[in-house]
Amino acid sequence: MRSSKILTLLGIGLALASSGCGALEAARSEQIEKQMAFEHRVDTAHVWVTTEAPPAGKPYSTLGELSYTEPFSPDAIDEARISDKLKKIALEKWPDMIDAIVNENQTVSADGSQITVTGKAIQYDSSVDRAALHHLNDDLVASPNGN
Repeated sequence: MRSSKILTLLGIGLALASSGCGALEAARSEQIEKQMAFEHRVDTAHVWVTTEAPPAGKPYSTLGELSYTEPFSPDAIDEARISDKLKKIALEKWPDMIDAIVNENQTVSADGSQITVTGKAIQYDSSVDRAALHHLNDDLVASPNGN
């Protein structure tokens, strides 16, 4: 009888320990996902898109040309959507280097069925350190008052 109580308590203890490890792993996984989402937002916000040339007097390197074509629609000519799409393409090609997309241009095909968007990806010689931006929230202490 006594050994069955000990085995029951041991089983309960193991079950609690096991569920505690699972909860810790879930919390760690959630934290990693939040950090990755934050980094993606920082990277996307860091890149700017303009129809103009790079600013005069600010040294840069050209990373390459960007281009995509899609069927013409009201969404296809939406400036925010175009900017987001160019940023996505640039971040996939140059994730740790891209600072801006300049000379953005839109051309509609002769028959009006397609739009082609182009731009030039650049990196400034005095670029902000993206790794530092990724760790912007590290070691921050939140006040219980929200201050």
